[in-house]
Amino acid sequence: MRIVATAEQKTIAYADIGLGGTISAFTSAILCNWMMALGAVIAFTSTTTGGKIAAIWLPIMTFFALGYEHAIVNMFVIPAGMLLGANITITDWWLWNGFPVILGNIVGGMIFTGFALYLTGARHKE
Repeated sequence: MRIVATAEQKTIAYADIGLGGTISAFTSAILCNWMMALGAVIAFTSTTTGGKIAAIWLPIMTFFALGYEHAIVNMFVIPAGMLLGANITITDWWLWNGFPVILGNIVGGMIFTGFALYLTGARHKE
C-alpha cells in the first residue's frame, strides 16, 4: 500500500542513513514550516478571499510537491502506516522523524519567518 511505503520512507529510510537522515529530516522540516508560515503571512496581506486562497495555495503546494516534512501531516501518515502493517516501531517514528521534524518545524516557522519579519519590520513609536 502507498501509505505503508510513505510511512516507512519517512522513518526507516532516515534510520538507514543514520545521522545524515536525522539532519535531512530536520532540514526538510525547516523548509516545510518556512513555506507554511510564509503562506499564512502572505494570506494576511490580501484583502479578498480569492487573494487569500491564492496566496496560501502556492507555499502549501510547494511543500507537498517537494516532499518536505511536516509534523502534523506525519502524525497521521506514520501511525496510519503502522496500523496498516508498516515495519515501524513507535521508537523508530519518534527518533527518526518525530523529534527532528518537530524541532525543524519550530525553527523554520520561528526563525525563518517570525524573526525575519520582526527584524525587518518597521518600528513605530507611540
